[in-house]
Order: sequence, then structure tokens, then C-alpha cells
Amino acid sequence: MSDKLCYYTTFGIGGKAKNLIVAHDLKTLLYCAPGAAVLGRGSNVLVSDRGYDGTVLINRYEGIDVSGCAVTAGSGMSLAKLCRSAAELGLTGLEFAVGIPGSVGGAVKMNAGAFGSSFSDVLVCADVLRDGNLVTLGADELGLGYRTSSIGDGDTVICATLALKRGNRAEIEALCARYRAERAKKQPHGRSAGSVFKNPVGMSVGALIESLGLKGLRIGGAEISRKHANIIVNTGGATASDVRELILTAKTALLGIGIEAHEEIEYIGEFD
Repeated sequence: MSDKLCYYTTFGIGGKAKNLIVAHDLKTLLYCAPGAAVLGRGSNVLVSDRGYDGTVLINRYEGIDVSGCAVTAGSGMSLAKLCRSAAELGLTGLEFAVGIPGSVGGAVKMNAGAFGSSFSDVLVCADVLRDGNLVTLGADELGLGYRTSSIGDGDTVICATLALKRGNRAEIEALCARYRAERAKKQPHGRSAGSVFKNPVGMSVGALIESLGLKGLRIGGAEISRKHANIIVNTGGATASDVRELILTAKTALLGIGIEAHEEIEYIGEFD
């Protein structure tokens, strides 16, 4: 097992962790999460080239329990796997998440969404490790908004319970296939962390970045995608510094037209 964090991020970027632990079970997750930087599927983060001077916990806890139309899933489970499981059980409501490259925990923290739906539409509650205590928070206590929640940096989502509905498996799988195809048309090839910035109210930040002529702008091995301007792609050998410089360039340009952009991705480690 490598301590290089580039192996655990969808960007394929990041230096070494001082300590690295992989949690496959609930006991390890609960014991090791306090004080650690917890990574799920690494799809919404940029890790410093200098790595992280502390403990990083890779969350692979995938426990699942199904009771009728209620599904409780471990926070380390990938959304793709959860969507497949729901479809196989003939449960509908999660199709929108089929192509989101993240984990259940990350989906709760960021209120992940696509195609006009989000996790808040199906989330009943989440078990969260907070200040050393395991607490169950209802959806109304989680402060769920557009790509945000009340889950803090010191909190760790352990599992989430979702309320789905009974549906037709063939129809569910067909809708999943359609959503995957639609995402494939819009998403660039190559390694990325997904959307860089949150959309301002009523606007597409990707369209704004494109209007500023930044599509295709490249620094080192990082490039603002020519297919989707709100995504930065690691074209090969990109560093965290390359990506960070592109982000700051886009933020400065957007500020010039009166738009204050806020990152959707999170930073791990130290940046200049």
C-alpha cells in the first residue's frame, strides 16, 4: 500500500501522507477517523504536492442494509455501486447519481446532485462522528443546500439512510443508462475532480469561464477542459500547483466581470 495520495484521488495528484490508513470496516472507521483527514473516493479534492503532514484515512466502509424501500449505506461506498444495488432491488430515486464519481459520505457532505435532483431529495438521516460521539442527524438537521451541508471538517459521515420507492427494474436501469450517456457527452475524458466551482444563482459558471476565453487554457499538465470549462483536466503529469494556478486565474477573471466564484472542490494539505 502506497502512502502517495495521488493513488487515491481522481485527479491522480498529491504528495505523501505522513500516515495512511485504509478502513474497510466500521470498527476501523470509528476508531481511526478522529483527527484524520478522511478521503472517500477522492473525486472532489485537490491534494497538495507536499502531501499531508498528518494521518489520512481512506474510507472503504461499504456496509449496506435494506429494509423495504429504506437503504442504509456505509459512507465509503461509491455512488455507482449504491445505484447499481438500488436498481437490482427495483428501487427508484437514485438514478440521478449514477455517474457521480464520489462516495456516499461525500454525497451527504456536498449534497451531491445532477439532472435537477440531489441527495437531499432522498436522504432521511446520516450517522455522523462528531467530537468523538456518534450522532444521528435527520435531513432537516444537516443544513442541506446547493453543494453544501452542516457537515464540518472535523465531522465524519459514517452511513446514510435513504428513502427510495418501489419501481420497475428495467425502467430504472434504462434511466440510469440514459443519464450515463448524457454525462458522457458533457464530461471530458481524462483525470479530473469534477466541477471546480459552484454555479452562481441562475448562472452556469462553465459558460461564464468559456465566455472569458479561458477554455483550453493550460498551465503545466493541467488544462481547463475544452469540453466543459468548469472542469480542469490532468492531461498527464499535472501538479497540484498547476491546478491551483488555473483555479486562481479563473477566479480572478470571473471577479473582473463581477462574479465571486467559490470552489466546489476541497483542498488537502498546504498551498502557497
